Amino acid sequence: MLHRVHEILLVASPYDAFILEEDGRLTQQILYEYIGMNLSYAPRVWHAKSAGKAMDMLSHRKYDMVIVMMRIADMDPVTFGKKVKALYPKKPVILLAFDPSEIKQLPEIGIEKSIDKIFIWSGNANVFPAIIKYYEDKKNIKRDYKIADIRSILVVEDNPRYYSTLMPLIYQIALKHARDLINKSLSDTDRLLLFRARPKIILVSNYEDAIHYYDKYQQNILGIISDVRFPKNNKLDKNAGVKLVEHIRQKDLNIPVLLQSTNPDHYKDAKKVNCTFIGKESETLLKDLDDFIVSNFGFGDFVFRDSRGNEITRANDLPELRKSLLKIHEKSLEYHASKNHFSNWFAVRGEFSLASDIRPVKISDFDTLEELRTYIIERID
Repeated sequence: MLHRVHEILLVASPYDAFILEEDGRLTQQILYEYIGMNLSYAPRVWHAKSAGKAMDMLSHRKYDMVIVMMRIADMDPVTFGKKVKALYPKKPVILLAFDPSEIKQLPEIGIEKSIDKIFIWSGNANVFPAIIKYYEDKKNIKRDYKIADIRSILVVEDNPRYYSTLMPLIYQIALKHARDLINKSLSDTDRLLLFRARPKIILVSNYEDAIHYYDKYQQNILGIISDVRFPKNNKLDKNAGVKLVEHIRQKDLNIPVLLQSTNPDHYKDAKKVNCTFIGKESETLLKDLDDFIVSNFGFGDFVFRDSRGNEITRANDLPELRKSLLKIHEKSLEYHASKNHFSNWFAVRGEFSLASDIRPVKISDFDTLEELRTYIIERID
């Protein structure tokens, strides 16, 4: 069964609810994200000003998600989450804080039994669609892989401040790409297929979950964005991200991987395991993330580059890509084939069969690069 979030219960003081609406135009933003995709199921947000009122509302209406703010008058959010889970064990409870300092007062042990995920509100209502899509993707991922061979992006990050910024950014890029394709489509069927081709975003916060999802879905993962320091074996490991990439490289030398850290010294570690590095405190962080995602995960035009990264030509659809493949230099062909760029680009356009044909192919499988070129063109034809 496909999981969709239709009804959201927001538990917040009147003041916090006012701030959310005034600062970020909450309702307007959610409607914009969904109507902009020509979707008819834009979620409705219901407001409860206290935990007591929220429990009463939960008993009278089915809500698909509960979002609770830190500052509710009659109960702390963790206790509220426990009460909700006691009556509705499968109902997701998301904690939303205004500032990372607020969550420092939360208990370190046992919170996962009452709160499914913590997000940080930074004045940008894009976090709400990201929360909704995070949950929907998590619930639908097994079904989507089995039925539609959908692709995904694996995000490994345990810091709510960073993933609350990163997740909306990835979703915005993916949705913008889908809108651009939909605008070029002629039929409602094409529109629906292109939207459903949107990659799922898998957010995990520890080494074991990252290994589980990668090993299970590796042929469908477009790439990985990971922190360097996060829990491994229930302890914070300062090199967990590097160890994760070492595991991945044993199975796939080419999958795009981005490592992030506040410590610039990890640049050397990233280089050793053949992946990109971005400093979390860089002034160009968001632009660098955007550039990496668009360049490596198949969004936007296919930009043919030489081995130094200089643009040669670009293609915005399959016929143009085929035409360019006939004339690009072997070095450019080798560069893109070695990084899964072709299969990723096909996948985010819904060309799953084509992507699956190309993905497992290695350059070493061919005697010459011309044979590889011919193989890709024949698959397109």
